[in-house]
Amino acid sequence: MDNIINYNNDKGLLAYIQFLASRALRTQDAGTDPIFDFEDALDQTEIAHLTVDELKKDPEINSLFTERWLPKPINLDELSKLPEGTLGHIYAKEMKARGFDPHFYKKVPVVDDISYMKMLWRTTHDIYHVVTGFETNVVGELGLQAFVLAQTPTPISIMLVSFGMVSISLYQPTKFKPLMTEISRGYYLGSHTPVKFISKKWDQFWNVPISELRTQLGINSIPELAVR
Repeated sequence: MDNIINYNNDKGLLAYIQFLASRALRTQDAGTDPIFDFEDALDQTEIAHLTVDELKKDPEINSLFTERWLPKPINLDELSKLPEGTLGHIYAKEMKARGFDPHFYKKVPVVDDISYMKMLWRTTHDIYHVVTGFETNVVGELGLQAFVLAQTPTPISIMLVSFGMVSISLYQPTKFKPLMTEISRGYYLGSHTPVKFISKKWDQFWNVPISELRTQLGINSIPELAVR
């Protein structure tokens, strides 16, 4: 692993500091773009390479890396026509209700395992929200990141959970307890769901009832902890 970022090569660390500063000082309002730029800056961290190496030990995930599979472009109108209760119908309904673009993420060319891992995560992220039930607000997003962190310790999930705790404690302290509840629930849920979400070709499940899908994944066996 040549050119790995460490204490003597701190591009990733500087990117993190700049990201924290821009958010803490509220000097920009660029949506999710800074998050994707931040993730790109972490490509050559050791944890990114270790994550890929660990993922590829799973034969099912390794086959995805070999194939370079990514979901087909999503058409919300077509998914809306699927039967109620299916993953596709619920996904389309929730995305439309929130005014979300399923292709909102920053695209990067898939040239190696690191770039493929990023695009695999970016193209399926909103599906994770629907299947796990985590909300798309800040607290829910960080709960989902904790879920991902438990299953797949990607650099961006690690950084977002840590930054989220700092940011909420400083600027929205009344939300800190609900945040920690969701982070705890997400990590517990991810740790106890036997099927790694990143191993699945999600566009094959659009017409599957979400209750059935959750059972297949083993996610139904985990009690829900409601945030009050």
